[in-house]
Order: sequence, then structure tokens, then C-alpha cells
Amino acid sequence: MHVSPAESNFPRNGGGLAFTVTPAKTVPGGERQAPSADTSPSPARNWTTSDAKVAVQWARTEAPTRRPLRELAAELDRTEEAVKEFLRRTLPREQWPWRRKPRWASREMEQIQKGLNLNGRSRAAVRKHRWRERNADRDVDRQPLTVAQVAQDIGRSRTTVQRLLKEGILRRFKGGIAESSFEAFLRDHPDRIPYEKLPPAQREWLVLNGFPDHCLAVKAPSVHGLLE
Repeated sequence: MHVSPAESNFPRNGGGLAFTVTPAKTVPGGERQAPSADTSPSPARNWTTSDAKVAVQWARTEAPTRRPLRELAAELDRTEEAVKEFLRRTLPREQWPWRRKPRWASREMEQIQKGLNLNGRSRAAVRKHRWRERNADRDVDRQPLTVAQVAQDIGRSRTTVQRLLKEGILRRFKGGIAESSFEAFLRDHPDRIPYEKLPPAQREWLVLNGFPDHCLAVKAPSVHGLLE
């Protein structure tokens, strides 16, 4: 992960991704002031050291006394999903302050279809698992992508790609990375890619594979006439 000299890492117990920290400004009276004039919640806004401490302290509070996530998000002037994404990057998985469902068992989908939802899966979780199963079948006839390939395509380091695998955003397949999970990553996590810093040809390649850039019109190459 490329980090500029102005960036620093918030101390934490355990693994997780590094994040950008912007020192908070103070005004007369000792009150903390947000570094940005934009008051609307934004997941892309940098985290100040004080905001990071508040979020991590909230996550490590015992569940019975922990206040609702929506209250924390309102205090930090961020969306609930932005706070959760920050904690996913910062804390090890076992310290995430929300209930984690067990991994899908081999015959769990069959049980759900029979009306036995023993793990309380939501409809969204069931749809997502079905989508993954379909894409896993599609990946059988494909060659996996290497960590080096993905790192070069998205303009990040191999270490960052390994972290994406650890977070479950990218999926391992035949010793590499499943192409379908790479395409889903481009669609669902465009904020994790330094898109504007990439060369035009590289941006076109990402758009062809699912990156949402509505300002760039790219047509997939045609094989018409090549196979005749």
C-alpha cells in the first residue's frame, strides 16, 4: 500500500489495513473541528486521529453497554457503512463489534429451500450466496488471476491485494484469485482503487471488467469475423 509521508497509522492491537489520518484542527475553547468544510457524511473523507480513537473505543466496549452504531455515526458525521468499513480495515476480524454468521455449510442451501434456516440467514445473504455459487461454477473453466496481476491492474501493491483476500473481498480459486470476485470487487468497491491516478489504457481495462465510470464509454472488443 502506498503511503505518503504525511500519512500515519493509528496504533491498534492486531492486524488490518493502514488508513490515512489527518490531524484534527482546534478552535478557541479547545473544541475539535473537522478538517473538511463538507458537513455531509462521506465514507471517502480522511479519518482524524481523534475520530479513529472514538470508533475503536466504541468497538471495544462491551456489547451490553455499547451505544447503537447510528449514534456513533451521527457523532462522527459519517455513514454507518463508512464506520463499519473503517473498523474492518483497522481491527482484526475477531474484534469486529457485530455478530458474524458461521460459514456456509455444504448442504445449508438445501436446508433453507426446505424451510430450515438454522443460522437465520437474511434474504440478501441467501441471494448473495446463490450468486457466488453461480460464479464459482463459471470460474471452473477459467484460469485464476495471480496476486501480481490484480495488483498491477488496480494500481496497488501485492500486500494490499493480500489484505483484500484476507477481508474476503477477493476470493481464492485454484491457488490464485477468482476472476468473478475480481469483477465484483471492481463493481462494489471502486473507492479502494486509485482510479484517477491510473493511465487511460488501464482505466479502460477496468471499465471493461465492471468498474463504474459513467464518463468513460468503452466497447468490448468484437470477435466478429475472426472465427469464420
